[in-house]
Amino acid sequence: MKQLKLILLSATAGFMLNACSGEAPVSQESSVTTADAGGDKKVLAIGSDMTFPPYEYLDEQGKPQGVDVEIMAKMAELNGDFTPEWEDTRWANLIPGLKGGKFDVLYSSMYITKDRLEQIDMIPYYKTDISLLVRGDSDLAPRGANDLCGHNIGAMKGTEFANQLREISKKCESENKGAITIKEYETSPQTTQALMSKAVDIQYDDAAVMTAAESKLGDRVKITSTEEFYPIVGGIGVRKGDTETYDIINGAIEKMKASGDLAKILGTYGLTVPSQADIDNVMN
Repeated sequence: MKQLKLILLSATAGFMLNACSGEAPVSQESSVTTADAGGDKKVLAIGSDMTFPPYEYLDEQGKPQGVDVEIMAKMAELNGDFTPEWEDTRWANLIPGLKGGKFDVLYSSMYITKDRLEQIDMIPYYKTDISLLVRGDSDLAPRGANDLCGHNIGAMKGTEFANQLREISKKCESENKGAITIKEYETSPQTTQALMSKAVDIQYDDAAVMTAAESKLGDRVKITSTEEFYPIVGGIGVRKGDTETYDIINGAIEKMKASGDLAKILGTYGLTVPSQADIDNVMN
């Protein structure tokens, strides 16, 4: 069993939704094993792409914020055996970083998929869907997948969003409705910026993320989707074989379910706790 490791955090830039390029610096320090000042708690290095409000992001002071940060803080409180240390990185670095020992845990609103389960273990904790965002002055009002045919759609690079759009585009083509032009961006805020600058017609993203963007940008954007897309369960990632960390995280999530804290925090953001049927559907 590998011991849990500490990532020494580097200074990170505050997150701004209208940022059109760049990313927060990533720590170049190596991981070390440690305990907190009291000497009793394990320190878990949490890898996260903190450009994805309301799930996880950095505020103007560079402090981690968001629903996942709230949940992790409550998990640590209820468990009492660990302290989380957040490390901001970009999405493409997450799974390689976990497998390589840079992180102990991936907590980045990551959807559970067959491909990811082949690489890492995942602990389900929330359920969400897709929303479509357009500019406030747009004549477009896409309600569902069939309304995306023939349009330029922006999505976050390396996520299931782009994969889902490719599947929708195949259906569009098979029905002679015109293929979707998919443009991928490193972060969700960059995708929103592309929408605002008219590089894309529609942003395809997580429902809670689009709600947060609409709240921040006001009448400059609007959510038009009304149909169900891909209801999906998200999870927390742990390195395969690291049963110690898995048990810590899974035990803390179960305590949050029992206390009602998980449902309460998720509900604030329009998210839900997945049912056992939802979990069985993605995990088996």
